[in-house]
This record gives sequence, structure tokens and C-alpha cells, in this order.
Amino acid sequence: MRVLITIIAFVAISIVKANAQGFTGSVQGSFIVYSTQSITVTALGGVISFDSPNDYFNGVVANKYANIQIKSNTNWIISFSAQSTYFTGLSKGASTDMPSTVMGIRKNGHSTFKTLTTQSQQLESGSKGSKGNKHDFDIDVNFSPGFKYSGGLYSIGVVYTLTKQ
Repeated sequence: MRVLITIIAFVAISIVKANAQGFTGSVQGSFIVYSTQSITVTALGGVISFDSPNDYFNGVVANKYANIQIKSNTNWIISFSAQSTYFTGLSKGASTDMPSTVMGIRKNGHSTFKTLTTQSQQLESGSKGSKGNKHDFDIDVNFSPGFKYSGGLYSIGVVYTLTKQ
């Protein structure tokens, strides 16, 4: 019986020692990161109204009319253009020949407006951003139709295009 217990103990110790052997291995992983960009344009202003003759003489500036947020892991350029050559009259009697050029756009805080046309124009550029750097800025618009066009409600589409620099 004592021999049997000794043999069982010896076998148990041998199994533990066999399980205690160490092996190492490694795994390598790889992944693909694609260039990615996103743009979000949020309107902050509503309908712009001309309330006095001075508004027609000088135009009306709407500061912080919209907000643009860009997320990009590449350097980028944002451009803008008018969707059409003329504003669309939305009310009876509105002129059909008010050109897009009566509107100007600029990045908030800049001094010069760029005239809205159907030709794409650069608004801003920037470098790739991190999670905390989203390239968030506001834009201002300037409307200067003067006295050439009938009173009414007008609309025009503005296209913002984000491209890799």
C-alpha cells in the first residue's frame, strides 16, 4: 500500500511538473486606416429681413448665420458655391432675376466677404484634427440686393464642399 501511495504521489508530481512547463507565442495584428472626412453645416440664423432704407443701401450682415464642423484625419479645404445663378422667389411678385452675387460669405471674425457665385471658392483650410480638435467655426453672410428687386421671400442653396488638401 505504501508503494502504491508513493507511485501515485510520484505520478501526481510528474503531471504537475509537466503542466508547469512554459511556452511563449505571439500574434501580430494589422489594420487599415482610411482617409476620412466629415462635414456638418448647421443653420443658426433664420430669415433675414430688410427693415429700413439703410438696410437696402448698406446691406444686412448676419453674424454667426451658420456653424461648420469638420472632422478629418487629412489636411482639408472647404469651399462653397451657389447652387444656382439666381435666387428663387418664394412669394408672389418676387423678382426672378436676383443673382447669387447679392450675397457674400466669410468665416466669422474675418473682414472680407467673398461673393457667392456658382464657381467654387475656398472658405477655409486646416490640418488633420484629433478627437478634441474638430475644426468648428461659424460663418457670416451679407445680403446686399439694393433697390433693384421686388419685395418678397427669396431662397438660394449654398453648397459646401470638403476636400483633401
